[in-house]
Amino acid sequence: MKHFFAGVALTLFSLTVLAQTFDVDTILYNGNINTHINIVILGDGYTVSELDLFITDATNNANALFTQVPFSNYKNYFNVFLIKVPSNVSGAAMDPNNLIDNYYGSTFWYAGIERLLVPTKNSRISSVLANNFPAYDHVLMLVNSSKYGGSGGWLATSSTNSSANEIVFHELGHSFSDLADEYWAGPQYANEAINMTQETNIENLRWKNWHGEFGVGLYPHSESPTWYRPHQNCKMRYLGVPFCAVCVEATIETVHQLVSPLLSHNPVSTNIAEPTFPLEFNLNLINPIPNTLKRTWELNGSPLNSNVDLVLLNKTDLLEGSNTLAVTVEDTTQLLRVDNHISIHLEMVNWTIQNTVTGVNSINSQSSNLKIELYPNPFSEYLNVKLLGEAKGSLTVEIADLQGKVAIASPLSPTELNTIPLNGLNSGVFIAKFYLNSKLITSKMVVKTE
Repeated sequence: MKHFFAGVALTLFSLTVLAQTFDVDTILYNGNINTHINIVILGDGYTVSELDLFITDATNNANALFTQVPFSNYKNYFNVFLIKVPSNVSGAAMDPNNLIDNYYGSTFWYAGIERLLVPTKNSRISSVLANNFPAYDHVLMLVNSSKYGGSGGWLATSSTNSSANEIVFHELGHSFSDLADEYWAGPQYANEAINMTQETNIENLRWKNWHGEFGVGLYPHSESPTWYRPHQNCKMRYLGVPFCAVCVEATIETVHQLVSPLLSHNPVSTNIAEPTFPLEFNLNLINPIPNTLKRTWELNGSPLNSNVDLVLLNKTDLLEGSNTLAVTVEDTTQLLRVDNHISIHLEMVNWTIQNTVTGVNSINSQSSNLKIELYPNPFSEYLNVKLLGEAKGSLTVEIADLQGKVAIASPLSPTELNTIPLNGLNSGVFIAKFYLNSKLITSKMVVKTE
């Protein structure tokens, strides 16, 4: 989620705050900082005379980032800014116990590892962000040294080595997508993660939805064979190669958690004195590249249109009395395995149109978002359904076979974990259909095992 510091107001192009401020430059601007993901680039070891070099380095890194899948697919979701903070001394220290006078205390040999480059003055980082760009989502620290090095954590850090772009991609895998290294970094770094596990049962595997395809499998670390990675040639193991499917999916999930593709809709709510037909209803969306947003429109519960951002209604389309126009937006990118992916993210808009014999006299709208978590999948005895978001109304789920025969229908609590017993079903493939106020909003394939 977005990081807002209490008591600090931000004006993008005119920063006026009580504490020390620095110049903020824009590298990439796709939209309002409250509706997009904001990456802020900081520089350490750049003296006053080297700040133009910092701008060049930061711009090159940002441009390179958005050539990489899946960042290239979701470039429209991001803004990138830099904050120009000069250091008194150029470069980085070579000893954490003997820092130089760079601003953020960046040093190699952190924790006794030569290539581990870490900014040690976290209070200065927090202060610069709070006083200059409190609406940051993720932070990248570029350290003005040609020596190879970097680190992940709450922020990504990279030197300006010739491999800097690849280091940035890898370290953002840690800080942005919460990924583990896929090379063996040592037992102190071994833990259950999106792309690291000790689980050997494929049905329980974190990346079971990709297993057996695109090189995804269950590969033991030779240094510690009880720990496994999903791929042999992923950017979280080697620089210069793509992210594997598992890591791509994790990055997209982070994008979905941070922002909604629905920026606004029109009309919002209005009283109409003299209606003019056709009535226009439209969505303002952040589109992936290519656009994988599925838009499903219904009027009074019947299909109206799909995959358009604008619909027109004529007088003859409306019933006398109250009418409901609804649209659901869902990202259906094939970079997510929707049928086995744990989460479904939906954006919904409902317009209530009051139509009388004299014409439409009012339109009221309501938007909401809903995240549905459905697990385990495959299942043997039960399914868990967890709802997050602000969908308004009654929610139900139906489990139906591929011929449409409903095996079970269950109301869903919006606040508690819903456990649905299904041990009476034969093994096979089923469809979980989710309804909001009796309207189908999405469906997902689930598999019943013995």
